[in-house]
Amino acid sequence: MPVADDAGRRALPPDLGRLLHDLRGPLNSLTMHAEVLRRAVGDDAAAVDSLRTLHEQLARLAEMLPAAFHVVSLEVARSEPVDLGAVAAVARDASGGTVRLATGPWPSVRGDAALLTEALTQLFRNAAEASATPGCTRPPEAAAVVDSDLTRVTVRDWGPGLRATNPRLLIRLLHSSKPHHRGLGLVIVDRIVRLHDGALTFDSPGDGTTVTLTLPTSARRSL
Repeated sequence: MPVADDAGRRALPPDLGRLLHDLRGPLNSLTMHAEVLRRAVGDDAAAVDSLRTLHEQLARLAEMLPAAFHVVSLEVARSEPVDLGAVAAVARDASGGTVRLATGPWPSVRGDAALLTEALTQLFRNAAEASATPGCTRPPEAAAVVDSDLTRVTVRDWGPGLRATNPRLLIRLLHSSKPHHRGLGLVIVDRIVRLHDGALTFDSPGDGTTVTLTLPTSARRSL
């Protein structure tokens, strides 16, 4: 199941495509009527300011709707044993080849190899970008260990770190502190992890960032 780097380039399933089309109708109508009101308010500064905000939020909503639909459309195509070492190697190459993978055998989990590859590619790309900041000379690293019935994949960089580690603040649709980023990467990763009954956590002790992707070693439900 191929997953595009930018979820906005991935074709929606027909049913979701129809729903998105239906939602765009009233959104376009609201935008049109807001423009009519803007022309009618004249010199009322407060009204002009409110309508400007209304236009901005409608434009943001028009961008968020397809992005949200594309993220929701991600589903497990097939569940099978997945060699995380092989997945990590593909993700490393897809993200620029700078992430250093832990040596030795990596564990296996059960899931969708294409989706897990996409999740690690997104995390590796973030780590590589963080490690490319001035003054950072250590490459990012990734490893995986089995902890009882859980498998933990850690992605570590030595970049500037995070201001906050609360997932609710970091995993937000179309929210990014990086210029020219759509803010879909972590939302995609979170969706994929949840589809595998896993969790995504962040730690930033002041010397870079560690992102941990936790998965059940064996699937807890039929994927």
